[in-house]
Amino acid sequence: MSGATTLFDVGPGIPIERVARTELAPNALVRRPMRDQFEIPVMTLDERIATDHPVRAIVALVDGLDLRAIELEIDSNTVQGGRPAIDPRILLSLWVWGTSRGESMASEIARRAQSDDVYRWICGNVPVGERKLADFRASRGAVFASVLTQVIGALMSEKLIELHRLAQDGMRVRAWSGADSFRRAQTLEGLLEEARTHVNAVLAESNDPKRSLVAKAAAERGAKDRVARIERALARAKTLSEAKSEEELADKKNAPRASTTDAEATRMKMGDGGFRPAYNVQFATCADGTGAIVGVSVTNRGNDFGEIEPMLAQVEERTDVRPAEMLVDGGYLKQEDIESVEKKGTAVYAPDPKKKAAPASATVRDRSAELTTFYGRIESPEGKAIYAHRGQVAELANAHARSRFGLSVLLVRGLQGALTIATLVAVTNNATILIRERARRDTRLAISEETREPTPADGA
Repeated sequence: MSGATTLFDVGPGIPIERVARTELAPNALVRRPMRDQFEIPVMTLDERIATDHPVRAIVALVDGLDLRAIELEIDSNTVQGGRPAIDPRILLSLWVWGTSRGESMASEIARRAQSDDVYRWICGNVPVGERKLADFRASRGAVFASVLTQVIGALMSEKLIELHRLAQDGMRVRAWSGADSFRRAQTLEGLLEEARTHVNAVLAESNDPKRSLVAKAAAERGAKDRVARIERALARAKTLSEAKSEEELADKKNAPRASTTDAEATRMKMGDGGFRPAYNVQFATCADGTGAIVGVSVTNRGNDFGEIEPMLAQVEERTDVRPAEMLVDGGYLKQEDIESVEKKGTAVYAPDPKKKAAPASATVRDRSAELTTFYGRIESPEGKAIYAHRGQVAELANAHARSRFGLSVLLVRGLQGALTIATLVAVTNNATILIRERARRDTRLAISEETREPTPADGA
């Protein structure tokens, strides 16, 4: 035994002798794929999603909405035939759920609809492609606005939000266009001639037998689309030039420019100090601790002048309630706007101006009664205390829109497209608030019921 070599005689660093082979041994141990076995447990899509998963609450909320505006557009039926339409509630649920997870790309949601159990559960084995999702979002701005009104109505009817005081703030969101796509009107005129010449060349090649019909149609569509985009950019550049003097127009560096990618976008100064194509997204948020967004607007101006009254009018039209107080930052302080809002019964709270007019100056003497009341309010300790809540309401809503709901780049072009995406973010924000507040209310009621003292009626 002592002379025999055992397994334990092979120590570290001692190589093990291997037998040279010309073919694989028949008894070799190799793990090979086995794809013909049943997987256990066998589960339905519904069983794969927990009963308390938040996606169930989102889908239940969407199922309770009035979407007849879309459903009435469905033409296919069992009599006339046609391809079955995708239930619009599936598409809306996918967008609301995807937005709640910070996803804003149709391609990514479509990919997850094939691989992610939660997205697959929303679809319920109905195939949904990227193009269908993108077209639904781009063309349903009016529907999203109606859904926002319905969700706000539910929050109000269940007394989960309070519209007495709102906070309004704007944030500049990057547009889907390049900074180098901006051109002066003179340059755009030259580009337009080139684009039209290219269209004629593409049409002349339509009889080429070597090209497929699909390739011809794609080339023609692309050429005409470029002409349309340059035409819109040229019209915008001319509109901007109308407000400029001849000296300003002669200065090539500061002359008005428009983007050939997104004609309605404007180069704005962003939070980091740089200038990029962007839109100014405005939210009106309830200052009641919920963070519900009850008003949405989008402009392509870099300032906030004149935005208070249109927002209040929108909120009043949507809710039948005129907010009593509005909190805004210094960017909204234009005396004509403040005076107009105050006359209609809404008290504006803004930061106390650093440069104040002398009490006996003509500026103070010429102020209207509304402006006198306004300046007295914001300079008072009570007014300053109320205004201090603006940041934690409006700026928090903007931060959530960026970090939670993916509102960092607008992936749809134009003012209407930007408004559509901003409205979808507001819908998602309010849907999550409605679900959360309902859960809190039910929890409070359950606790109250458990701690309630029994009465004779309970025994009966």
